[in-house]
Amino acid sequence: MELTALFQIILVLRYRFIGGLVKLYLSLLGCKVGKGLKCYSFPKFKDIPKGNIKIGNHVAMGTGVVFEIAKSGQLRIDDHVTLGDFNRLSTTDSIQIGPWTAIAEMVSIRGSFHQIAKGTEIVKQGTDAAPIHIGRDVLIGAKSTVLGGAEIPNGVVQLVTPLYIQSHTPVL
Repeated sequence: MELTALFQIILVLRYRFIGGLVKLYLSLLGCKVGKGLKCYSFPKFKDIPKGNIKIGNHVAMGTGVVFEIAKSGQLRIDDHVTLGDFNRLSTTDSIQIGPWTAIAEMVSIRGSFHQIAKGTEIVKQGTDAAPIHIGRDVLIGAKSTVLGGAEIPNGVVQLVTPLYIQSHTPVL
């Protein structure tokens, strides 16, 4: 066996081991995680999950993935989804990512965001939230931002970088 092939096997085992630790962590907190989770590093959880995250089978997560899913929020990642390096998923509502979807590196998916009103300090303002639905077999290009209310239909390939997908923006 070549040395590079041996290193590849060791890396795959490492990613599956980290995925197993993430699965154990989330399962202990009441979340559902399918089989075959691969994580290149342990993701960061800005809020402690409370049964509000569901991850399907054979999901892969890159390095530096951040989950900021509030207690009132829901996250569902279906089977065979790939999350690239340094993705951030943040919501007080819901985010659903369909099966066979690939999200490139440095993508921000934000279902909630601060209100902005003249005459009121920004930290005293509330937040707005809307669900995000990303369909089946979708590709989202690097450095894109998906905002609350976005519904990305099945089969969309979006490679323009960066792209801001806002509420009710048709993406075809």
